[in-house]
Amino acid sequence: MSNNAGAEIALIHLFVHLVNAGSFTQVAKELQMPVATVSRKISKLEAHLNTQLIMRSTRRIRLTEEGGALFERYQGVIAQLDVLNHPSKAKPEGTLRLATPISITSMLLMEAITEFSIAYPDIQLHISQNNQTIDLIDEGVDVAIVGGAQPDSSWVSKLFGVLHYGLFAAPSYLDKAAAVSHPKQLVEHNLVKMWPLFNWVLIHKQLGEFYYEGPAKLTLSDIHGAVKATVAGAGIMYGPTKFVEQEVASGALVPVLPQWQGETRRISLLYHQRSQQPLKVQLFLDFMLSKSASIFG
Repeated sequence: MSNNAGAEIALIHLFVHLVNAGSFTQVAKELQMPVATVSRKISKLEAHLNTQLIMRSTRRIRLTEEGGALFERYQGVIAQLDVLNHPSKAKPEGTLRLATPISITSMLLMEAITEFSIAYPDIQLHISQNNQTIDLIDEGVDVAIVGGAQPDSSWVSKLFGVLHYGLFAAPSYLDKAAAVSHPKQLVEHNLVKMWPLFNWVLIHKQLGEFYYEGPAKLTLSDIHGAVKATVAGAGIMYGPTKFVEQEVASGALVPVLPQWQGETRRISLLYHQRSQQPLKVQLFLDFMLSKSASIFG
């Protein structure tokens, strides 16, 4: 830090808020200054540090390695300064940006998310539902809910829940179809595949592992649609048991080859690797983790 520490802190303060906002336009709106002024001040900070901190784009920003290190170093300090200068900032408020899979959101999470929204009326939720891997920094995401492998090791991952998979079909389909006693016979049936597991791993305690990568009659990216199609008699579906609990309980669907276990899929909460989370982020993480047992149990 140079002798002109106050000016440096002011520029770093702007930089940290820019990263949190996710775009020049948004931080300019939040701090009530022209976008051109934000850009000029960030360029001044980069020139002073003799390094590029961000890679600019029309919508979002991406941190360079040096920019990420600077953000990690000062994010907690700036947050504390904001609280001291604006005590109201300690209130749970602002926009919380979430990235979530489409079907998991609509079929499992919306009740809990709505409950959180009611509990914290000053927090606005912006939910981007997408089954594809997105760049969390580019999209300005605060918290992502993902299945399977973690897409970005620079984010902190917490286990949210686990989905167990199995085979299911409607009695109306099974009554007309050939009997199935082993997974190798699946190729003789109409099969319903869904995102994200288009190839299936089935495990039998005595017979070992069977891997199916054959054709399907119907392939969808929406689990809800796959369940409805299977109930209507489209064929045998491989999907999360949690998503068909009601259909199995009512008899609309029945397990197929129940002695063959499907795989398990980890569902995780991802968030920025920061020493001090914004209050809205920490509240959301704590709330959703407290609901994990009821959502996935």
